[in-house]
Amino acid sequence: LRDAFKNRDVKQDGARMSADAALVRGAHVQVYTPWEASLPIIYEDDNILVIDKPAGLSADDDARGGMTVLSFLTQRAKGAYTPRLCHRLDNQTGGLMVLAKNEQSEACLLEAFKERSMSKRYVCLARGTLRPRSAVCDAYLVKDAAQGKVRVVSHGTPEAKPIRTAYETLSEKDGISRVLVTLLTGRTHQIRAHMAYLAHPILGDDLYGDRALNRRLKASRLMLCAVELTLNAGGPLAYLNGKTFSINAPF
Repeated sequence: LRDAFKNRDVKQDGARMSADAALVRGAHVQVYTPWEASLPIIYEDDNILVIDKPAGLSADDDARGGMTVLSFLTQRAKGAYTPRLCHRLDNQTGGLMVLAKNEQSEACLLEAFKERSMSKRYVCLARGTLRPRSAVCDAYLVKDAAQGKVRVVSHGTPEAKPIRTAYETLSEKDGISRVLVTLLTGRTHQIRAHMAYLAHPILGDDLYGDRALNRRLKASRLMLCAVELTLNAGGPLAYLNGKTFSINAPF
């Protein structure tokens, strides 16, 4: 953007403007730049797409507006197929997502996620030292739609759903642990809320975590990334059974 202003490549209602010019409500602003949106494609064939979703990008339309995974991939497809979401990652969570290219693959993936036959693993940075260093943790999760968040409780209630989260400490430095998390159930904000419930909130999580620590460490983004996805869907996707896709967390 600085280069665009420097080169007089920003226009307001067709007239070139400087960086200190005031914007007029309702004006049409155009920015000419060599930058273009991109989304890393990890794997692609005639049936599916596996992508590396950047943190801060929503899977589909929400109140934030702007580009989404679905809008970008729809534009990229140029009408050759219709990309279909089969699961989601939170806006703030980056990492691996798989999308279907046709109805048959969509039905197959949706069933696999429903039956939890797909393996999903995440890496996060969490506050403190986890004891034990690895464990499988059970609890219950309650949605609070009015607050747009969830809470984790120790006992089941009529509105609570069981959750199971496995973790393994990979390393620790200066009171921050790098943790590998395996989702054994898939609930809204499960990892974020469960880690906070265990007294080890994820770094950069202002919703469930330690805001003071985030400010002190200048953690301005959620340190959570979906780093591994193993397909096991059967049906028309049986040729991919057992295939694992992996990336490195960008932190």
